[in-house]
Amino acid sequence: MKLHKEIDNLKDTCKLLLGDSVDEEHKESSDIVLRLKTFSEIIKECKSEVESSDLEHKKHVLKLLYGVTEESFDLSLDDCIMEQQNMERIEVDKKHISNLKQLIGNIDEIIEKLDIEYNKSLFSNKKWYVFNGFKLKKYAKYLKILMDLKEKLEGKLESDSKKISFLIIENFYNLYIFFSFLVGICISNKNEMLLIEIASSLDSYIEVIEPSFKNRSLHHDDMLHYYTIYELKELKDQIFKELSFQ
Repeated sequence: MKLHKEIDNLKDTCKLLLGDSVDEEHKESSDIVLRLKTFSEIIKECKSEVESSDLEHKKHVLKLLYGVTEESFDLSLDDCIMEQQNMERIEVDKKHISNLKQLIGNIDEIIEKLDIEYNKSLFSNKKWYVFNGFKLKKYAKYLKILMDLKEKLEGKLESDSKKISFLIIENFYNLYIFFSFLVGICISNKNEMLLIEIASSLDSYIEVIEPSFKNRSLHHDDMLHYYTIYELKELKDQIFKELSFQ
């Protein structure tokens, strides 16, 4: 059976990502109600600043706080984002989250293959009721290994996503102003390509935050992450509305 090699390779890869120690639960530094209220005030402040800022002010802020000028728009958007505080760390963590998602997807694929092989072996034997018990145990063993790995990876994905989410939330003012001002200038310059790139970048932030609560019912403590995604999606929707008019 070739699948056992795939499973062994998968186990080795998972061991590197999961490590031997159990991740500690990320603790919130303050009451969730207070954090939500603070976040709401930050959003109001951000939107007020965006609405009251003219084009020249937006250019000035981007240059002063983020080291981004119109000339640098020709560079990759990632290069512009890297100018922000903490963004380099988030960029690395985004790759980590992507790797975890890919591994979980790989496990699902192998489970599907295992199911196909099991059914082939079962129905190719006319007397299915005397099917080789050893093979049944082997399939069950592989399935248990895969399901255990998937459970651990999903726990790791949720935990790590939450940690990165808090980093994004703590830096949200800078993040929101950066993207909003950049969008405003791109709309003024009719820079459609960069607007699409910004929308894609916003998507990548959303994809990093979503696993923090995606695999279960939304809890009260998840609302901060949910509202963060909501604001990022609103900003992305603004881009697509603008593109639809151009």
